[in-house]
Order: sequence, then structure tokens, then C-alpha cells
Amino acid sequence: MLPRLILLLCCGLICPPAWAQKAPGPTNVLVLMADDLGWNGVSYHNPKMTTPALAKLAKEGVQLERFYGYPVCSPARSALLSGMMPRRFGVTDVVGPGQQGIPKGTPTLASSLQKAGYATSLIGKWHLGTNPGPLGYGFEHFYGFTGAEVDYFKHTNQRGQTDWWRDNKQVEEEGYTTTLFADEAIKQLKKRDPKKPFYLQVAFNAPHATLAAPKELTDKHKSDGLYNAVVDGLDQGIGRILATLDEQGLRENTLVIFFSDNGAARRMSPNTPLKNGKDTVFEGGIRTPAIVRWPGKTAVGAVSQQPVAVNDLFPTIFAALNLPLPTELKLDGSSQWPALSTGKTQPRSAFLIAFQDIAFIDGDWKIIETSDGKRSLFNLAKDIGEETDLATEQPDTLKSLGAKLDELKKGLPAANERRGAGPAAGGGAGKGPGTGGKGPPGKGKAAQK
Repeated sequence: MLPRLILLLCCGLICPPAWAQKAPGPTNVLVLMADDLGWNGVSYHNPKMTTPALAKLAKEGVQLERFYGYPVCSPARSALLSGMMPRRFGVTDVVGPGQQGIPKGTPTLASSLQKAGYATSLIGKWHLGTNPGPLGYGFEHFYGFTGAEVDYFKHTNQRGQTDWWRDNKQVEEEGYTTTLFADEAIKQLKKRDPKKPFYLQVAFNAPHATLAAPKELTDKHKSDGLYNAVVDGLDQGIGRILATLDEQGLRENTLVIFFSDNGAARRMSPNTPLKNGKDTVFEGGIRTPAIVRWPGKTAVGAVSQQPVAVNDLFPTIFAALNLPLPTELKLDGSSQWPALSTGKTQPRSAFLIAFQDIAFIDGDWKIIETSDGKRSLFNLAKDIGEETDLATEQPDTLKSLGAKLDELKKGLPAANERRGAGPAAGGGAGKGPGTGGKGPPGKGKAAQK
């Protein structure tokens, strides 16, 4: 009896029971965004790409095969932070001078988590106006640029003006943007308050135009091109951040979400078998690579066909964290956590990607409504390339689904009508992006995409 007791005591000392082990820290959220990374921009869709870190992340979590962003940058970022269709406040294209991506005073994902006790930080691209900028929407810290695109090495906008900020101060720094964003994320992870959970949003500008990469990457990808070099650099930056999570002991208590804001511009990378690309509501413009990982909370190595829209992420994150949504919110998105945690497809309500044209998605069915009111019908399960318009062949289906579309459209302004966004600063460099002062100017609509 005594030897057995001694053995049990020894086992207890060497392998303490679960209740005696150190409790995990608070749950953190890390959002990693690519810019214009299309369907074939990741190696698990296209073996010609070099993305081992993202491939590894997909194997460790849930690979989302039906994640929907918006056709261009600003609406996708607005939908993430607001949980609403940006068209509700008139954002149906990129945000330029004199515009805002989210109305002032709107509760955001960042501000709501901040109220729940989270440290909040945005690293990288903002592109939602500068009156106010990120610091006016719940981010305690901002490091990056405010406009549509930035030179990867000079950190200047399309007019050659510096667009590089640390909180409210414009700064002059040297370095490749992807590397600098990863460096900043790593620095923040290492210097964090361990008693306080964090929401860290790292919004890379890669692989948005105008493409550039360090010599070691361009030399490595002489045979397959600059786009591949820029994506390789993006993957390396993501890999470094994820490695730091592990080094800091944060893997088990950090929800990681990766996605791209929209599909690739077809001149950069084809989105086949998806149709078309950036600037359109065809699948190639709005369906993007995406991954969710939270060890012990999400399935491992699952490939999910659950339709998920970018504005679903706000309520989904709150559900994952077991936090109540603020009562004042009226979200278009809905929590998809049960599907994302299990990796299994579950029933969900229909939703819209409301750009200038509108994509209505209900299970395998999709309607595209153009700005002039014309509707096309596709069955994505049978026709992922959207080659066959079934509107004439299946009028009853179009009618019944169209009624749902009409219901979801109620209250949405026309594509050219802006509501509630108010004026944002434009022209000239002045105060910082979070102060309400003037921010850096941009060019016309096409240049800002």
C-alpha cells in the first residue's frame, strides 16, 4: 500500500492534474490581413506560390473556402470594424479625400473590445479616412499608413507625400513595409501587459500595387515574378509574428484570423477557377483565402465550406470570447463561431455583399444584381466559375430568392448616395490621423484602389 501511495504522489508531482496546472492567460485576438491577395495567392490553392507559414496555419486550424470580403479595400475594412454593410452609410467604393469609411461615433470592433478591457492596436493600412483616423475608432495605438497604397520602401502615397504614422505623429523611417509591420507586431507582443488581453490587427499592404520587394526576394523569384516575391515576403512576415506568439507562450490563448480584403487584380494574379477579380462581385473579386486558428477551440486541419462574410467577424469574435455584444449595436453580420470552431458547415441566413453591384448569397445560390437592377442567378456548387446564368431557366428560384434579396436591401441607400459618413479631411499634410486634422491627399478613385 505504501509503495503505491509513494508512486501516486510522485506522479502528482511530475504530472500535476489539469486543475493544478497554470491557468491560461486572457484570450487574445490577432487579425492578419492581406491586401489584394487573390484565390491563387496561397500555396494550398496554388503550389506555385511560396506561403509555407499560411499553409501551416491552415493545417493547424480551419481553412475557410467560402470567405467573402468586398471588391475593394475600404468597404472590407469598414465591414470588419463595424459589423455592418458599409453601403448603409454610403461606402460603396474606396474612401478618398472628403470621405469617411465609418460614421463618427459608430461602435467598432476595436472600441467594443477596448471597453471590454482589451488593449487595441492597428499596424499597417487604415484607408477609412482621417477625420478621425484609427485613434478615433477604438485603437489605442496606430503604426502604418492612412491611404490606399504606399511605396513599399519610401512610404509615400500616390502624390509622393509621406504617409507614415506612429499614433498622431508623422515619422520618417527606412525599411520595407512588410518587414516593418511584422517588426512592430513582434515588438508589441513582447512588450504587452501580460495581465491585459489584446486585439492586434496587422493589415499588410502586400501584395497591393505598386509591387516592390527586397533584392533577396526578387532574386529568389526571378523565374516566377514580382507578385510571387511580394507574397513570399508577406508569408515570411506572418510566419515571424506567429513564431513570436509561440515564443511568448500565447499560442493556446490567442484566436488568430487571417484573410484578404478582396480578390486579386487579374493583371497581378488570376483567380481561376473563380470568375473575374478585384472591383467585381463575381467570386474572384470577393471570395478570398481565409484561416481561423485557436488551439483546443477550433478544429484542426478542417476545410470548411461555411459561407462567412467579413462583417460576420465582429459578432463571431465576440461569441468566441464569450462576450456580450453591446446592446446599441445593429449588426448585419451574424456569429459563425459554431461553424468555425467545428469546421463543419451549418445553416445560416442569406447575406449581401453590397457594393455598387450587389452579391446575394444563400447557401449554394447566388444572385448578382447590377446597379441598373438586372439580376443573374448562379448555383455555386455546380458552377463555381459563374459561367451559366440560370435566371431564365429557373424563374421561380430567382423570384423566391429575389424576395429575400429585396428584404435585405431595405434601408440601403443607392450606390451613389452617402449617408452619415460626413466629411473627412482631404488635401495637404497636417495633424495626425487620429486627431481630426487634415491627412494626406489621394488621387482619383481608380488610383486609390
